[in-house]
Amino acid sequence: SSRRLYPLCRRVRDEPSVEVQHKAEHTAMSMRALAAAALVVASAWATDDNIVLPPVHTDGPEKMLVFIPGGKVPNQNYVATVKAIQEATTGVKLWAVIPGVFQRLCIISCTSTSLCAPLHSGVEASLSKAKEMGWTRAGKDSDDVWLAGHSLGGVCANTLFQAYTTDTDVPYAGLMVMGSYVDEAGAHDLTHYPKPVLTMNGELDGGLARPGKTAVWWRQHLDLQQAKGEQYALANKPVMVLPQLNHSDFCPGFDVPGDLMAEVDQATATREISQIVAAFLHGQIGDSSDADVIKEKVAWTRNFLAPYLQAQEMERNASDTRVSAEGSSSICAQGQHIIAGLSEADDSKLTVTDSFHVTSSNLEHCHPNWTVTDGSMSSLSCSHTDYYIDIDNTGEITAASEVACKLLSSDRVAEQLKVKAETPDVDCRAINRRVVALAESMAPPLTLARYTMGGRGWCYKEDDQVLGNIGPLWVFQSSLKMEENATCMAVTSPTLKTEIDGKIFPGSHYCKVLSPARVLDWMMTDSLKPGTNSVVEETQVFV
Repeated sequence: SSRRLYPLCRRVRDEPSVEVQHKAEHTAMSMRALAAAALVVASAWATDDNIVLPPVHTDGPEKMLVFIPGGKVPNQNYVATVKAIQEATTGVKLWAVIPGVFQRLCIISCTSTSLCAPLHSGVEASLSKAKEMGWTRAGKDSDDVWLAGHSLGGVCANTLFQAYTTDTDVPYAGLMVMGSYVDEAGAHDLTHYPKPVLTMNGELDGGLARPGKTAVWWRQHLDLQQAKGEQYALANKPVMVLPQLNHSDFCPGFDVPGDLMAEVDQATATREISQIVAAFLHGQIGDSSDADVIKEKVAWTRNFLAPYLQAQEMERNASDTRVSAEGSSSICAQGQHIIAGLSEADDSKLTVTDSFHVTSSNLEHCHPNWTVTDGSMSSLSCSHTDYYIDIDNTGEITAASEVACKLLSSDRVAEQLKVKAETPDVDCRAINRRVVALAESMAPPLTLARYTMGGRGWCYKEDDQVLGNIGPLWVFQSSLKMEENATCMAVTSPTLKTEIDGKIFPGSHYCKVLSPARVLDWMMTDSLKPGTNSVVEETQVFV
């Protein structure tokens, strides 16, 4: 800031001695330093006051909404959102509290299910304040008190719910997470959660609740739909990506660092959020008058995330067990055709089947092979995927970090088919180019338009030959390299290529390449951010 925290002292009319002047200045500087330090300490340890919002409507059943704020966000920034929810939830006497949390970081007060008492105490204090203002708390909390949270607040709400769940009872009526999510697996993933859960994230979320991450719970919603029917899944476990909204739209007036720019104004975003929450709550009391609101958003999400799920299936199709019990990768099967570099006529004589391997050690011991019958060639490729680190559900990207493909070289394929390759020197870059083109052809129209207009694309660097063509080095030590810069994401494939007369696995060509799901994630989210010159890392923007 250009303004000083404390004004400089004016010099008095009668000049003091130099010694006195120095002592006075030293004392003033010390006082200012102490005051500034005290202000910093007070700010760091500050807790917002608990906020209680009385009902807007006085008819209908009495319910309570407990809204846990996101990290570093003043709870005041959720008042507009919560009031809009109260206004939209007609026919319900809906109270709401927004607790103040220590240092505006709920995770400090609820680090795990065994260490969540401080947050629980804060919630209870806010509920006690509501009772003083007229809330009756007449029924069971498991019927009448709903937990909600935004971003890190959603994580804390999920942990709080679990912390006070027992074998015979649950503490709250249900959960609403915004720009957030529940557990990925286990007793409190979406499919097993003991109470209804609404998951609501923005298409332009720039952090951990991005569409690619939300796909985890969208799959679980689809599993529930398959197991219990569409109506059950819609009413009790809806998952939705809200078009053109970002992470900050849930906390008006607070811009989350690293977020993307929303494409709707705040009033529109708040109205949409409130209508969805209202429809969800209405459904829980048997009022289906606005059920189409949720149905419409879930239908949009279905179309929006379908390409991403399809792209993940291309990384590994676990249901294709023709060769390997662990599935196959269509990326590697297509990669073999690309590496072969044959003419269209000759390529029609080549059939590729892929064998997927979950572990790198199994990939190491798989080697491409072939058979030739009546002028046609059937080849077997070997595949494996690696993923980004995801400790305790903190990972950002759910797409594979690379797809490893063990293929036959162009020379070997041409030799066996007794033809001449049309482009014999194709490298792994060509597979990456094809993957990017494939992802672009699959992308939802709005994603593609946004990416084409302002997103950063891809740059393809020369393949990186593994030292000494040593297979285990390629399998265990090499990795696809991605470097982000101001104009593109630059990708370099590690490769291993042997001659057809070589001594060790001759006629092989190994490539580690892009996943189409990774390309889609880039298109939807990070390509739209300002470029940097740093190596791509797992940055986490999650307030």
